[in-house]
Amino acid sequence: MSDSILETEAPVPSGKGPPKKRRRVVVSCTECHRRKQKCDRELPCANCRSRNRETFCSYDPSARTSENGNTTINNNSLITKISPSTQVPQISASSTPPKITEPLSTMAATWGYGQTGASTISFLKKIETAPSFDDQSSLSTLSLACTSREDSFAVRERYKDLIRHLPAKVFIDKLVAMCMREFNWQYYFVDPDIFFAQLQEWNNLPFSIFSTEGPRGIPPGLRVFPAVLFQMIAAALLVLPDDEEEEFVTLKYAANMTFEDLACDYSASGAEIVGLFGKKGLSVTTVQAEFLRACFLKYTANVTESWHMIGIAIRDAQELGMHRDSLDPKPTETSLETVIENQWLIERRRKMYMILAMWDINMSLILGRPGTVDWRHSLPSLPIDTPVPSNRSNTPIAPRNPEKDPPTPLTRCLWLHEITLPLRDIQDLEHEGPYPRDFSKIDRVHQKIMSLHESTPAILRLKNPDTRWDNDPEVEGWIGGTRYYFHFIHNFTLMALHRPYLFHRKESRLEALTAGLAMLEMQRSMFEGLPSTSWRNFMLFFGTFDAIVLVASVYILFPHEHPEHRHLSVQHIHWAIERFATMQHRNPLAKAAQGVLRAILGKFTKALAHSASPSKSSITPASTRGPSDNTPASGSARLDANANPAPVWPASSLPGASMAKSAVEGEDVGNARQDTLGETWLSPSEWAFAPDGLSNIMPTFAISDLIYNDLTAVQDGGGMMAAAEMAPSEGGRRSGSLEGTLPRSGGAAVENCGRGYKGHIARLSAVLDIAGEDCIFLLP
Repeated sequence: MSDSILETEAPVPSGKGPPKKRRRVVVSCTECHRRKQKCDRELPCANCRSRNRETFCSYDPSARTSENGNTTINNNSLITKISPSTQVPQISASSTPPKITEPLSTMAATWGYGQTGASTISFLKKIETAPSFDDQSSLSTLSLACTSREDSFAVRERYKDLIRHLPAKVFIDKLVAMCMREFNWQYYFVDPDIFFAQLQEWNNLPFSIFSTEGPRGIPPGLRVFPAVLFQMIAAALLVLPDDEEEEFVTLKYAANMTFEDLACDYSASGAEIVGLFGKKGLSVTTVQAEFLRACFLKYTANVTESWHMIGIAIRDAQELGMHRDSLDPKPTETSLETVIENQWLIERRRKMYMILAMWDINMSLILGRPGTVDWRHSLPSLPIDTPVPSNRSNTPIAPRNPEKDPPTPLTRCLWLHEITLPLRDIQDLEHEGPYPRDFSKIDRVHQKIMSLHESTPAILRLKNPDTRWDNDPEVEGWIGGTRYYFHFIHNFTLMALHRPYLFHRKESRLEALTAGLAMLEMQRSMFEGLPSTSWRNFMLFFGTFDAIVLVASVYILFPHEHPEHRHLSVQHIHWAIERFATMQHRNPLAKAAQGVLRAILGKFTKALAHSASPSKSSITPASTRGPSDNTPASGSARLDANANPAPVWPASSLPGASMAKSAVEGEDVGNARQDTLGETWLSPSEWAFAPDGLSNIMPTFAISDLIYNDLTAVQDGGGMMAAAEMAPSEGGRRSGSLEGTLPRSGGAAVENCGRGYKGHIARLSAVLDIAGEDCIFLLP
């Protein structure tokens, strides 16, 4: 029987061998052949166009054909001649160009162009949408035929290997619910109704699709959905309660593995899924997965990596056109349901970009790193504060009624965006440096911050709040902590505003000090009400550490100013060290920062001891010492806790406690006293120690011995670090006591140094355990 005919009859069995198989020429595209459908042999064929699968319509050039590989198929719309040397099938001139419904981000990302700007891609879109003439072929058709496929064997196998790491459905459901309860309300980046709809769609996918079609058989928004799942599961494992750990212990695959190790593995798998497709098939789900990855890196103390990841998420969001209203998606149909769903999609995109922009400006000011968002360009419109819809296809967008509708996490995000707007003004002021031409700009920003604080909605303010919705099941889990958090952000903004001018302006120094103490009081109140699972909070560490460094800088460099806040400042440093020691097993940053805080405490107490007069000091017992205290071997003299124990001050009775309490309650403490103060500039000569400081200390050694013979006033481990390593409870002292060291000898000798000793500043700084810059101020 000849091979040239399309279909043959089965041969009669004979004893010469097995019967020959039926041999049929493959005339369908790969999609129609797989689905056993009749194909019209166009490119793309009618079946693929009806199923929106134009990009996957292709023909196998190595298919068996009749007449030694050359077959002429007569068709009404196409006459094609296939030869073994031809790899790409010819396209008939009468075929209609396919309509591309997906964005051109695949080609734009491959060539490096941006599809949202005024680039060559914008002209390419015009050419593609232009009508085709009889003698022209569609550029879209040609590009689709030449585009590289994502369904390569390596990508398909790696994708299938990664999704195998997902836990069982019963664990996914529990961990996702935990993540929604503990994390999602903070930024509301994941819409619960959309997420659970995607989860249901993911669970309904047949498993065979991962082995046959691979990721190309899954819609672009759903193919990266496992990355979102991995990130949410990883975040939930970080806050797993101790009484529930036994339930999830079967997820571990190593003997000494911790839940944090398992969470890191899950998060890395999610990041690899996103990186598997590059920038070819970006979607809103991709931006979600990248933001959740940045959150996870922040929770695990990888702050620099988190900053990089949030920049990547912002760039991808801009690639999708989230940064401009003119690039909002258009509805694909004119039906009412489609238009409403498209409007909800626009609101979702605007909310996501608003949150990304807030993260960008906060991390820029806290970490001192450049941001990604260009604030000179206008941002997209803010989302509308609407109640959570039950069905997005038939629920129109309507603003929330504050009198009837409870607040939502979106309400929280919108006001958080409002109070972070002054951070943009603060960032603009930094370009002028610490010596601006006009300090009135700082005062105007300060008034703007205070006006925003006064206009806080009643449901969100800390003092006399509106508690109507506090017992609502959807509100009670986050409303209490939000009020403290917003007041903390208010004080952080004030501190960030006045921090650059702290060394040159007394008014800024007072405002920054007051805001720093209020931040520390806020941190203390928040810590007492938070469970141990929330100790990974980003601001719980950086808010405390930044405030302590600022307060300590004020008193170390200006020890004679604001004596009413000294004892409260020392008490807050002790409390901060205790908090960091308590949460060190949950927060790696807190564990690493304890040594730095103790060093700051030692420097702080030494500055207080130097600035205090013997007659006024309540810390040093006397101004004289015994002969044994004057020997070099005796080290730095410390207070005898048994002979004269340091007092312990309750927070409410400490000097300045009432001011901190007023700041917590939202009262402006500093402005009332500073209304009549003018702008004051300080020259470097005014930074020197006051006459009643080091000049009253009798020198133990001759100045020549100190400089030329390398004799030190402190030996055997004395100095700042020794004082810093002293625990608050050492020597019978209680936790809240104020520790200090007696002033060290040599200060008067340094003041009598001539100009010839300037070359020995480094040696003097080592002897006196103070900064070299301070030694310069002591020289005449």
